[in-house]
Amino acid sequence: MVTNNIKIKSEIHDKIEQKDVEKVIGRSLAADDNDISVKVSGTTVTLTGTVPSWYQKDEAGRIAWKTPGIWFVQNDLEVDYYFDD
Repeated sequence: MVTNNIKIKSEIHDKIEQKDVEKVIGRSLAADDNDISVKVSGTTVTLTGTVPSWYQKDEAGRIAWKTPGIWFVQNDLEVDYYFDD
């Protein structure tokens, strides 16, 4: 009988991932990040806040998903069609 006690531990830290997600969303021309909050827990990102269109909601989720180390995105962004500048 062979017993395997190997443990895999990620070297990515939550704060670094959160900064990475915030930077990527902030650089996107398609998503206005002023009203987007990012929370990272392990390999899961949760997006909350308000965006002016469904496209921007989807785009913010897509961008978060492509961040290295992210396995799941909870996109809780709300769409506010009557967004005032």
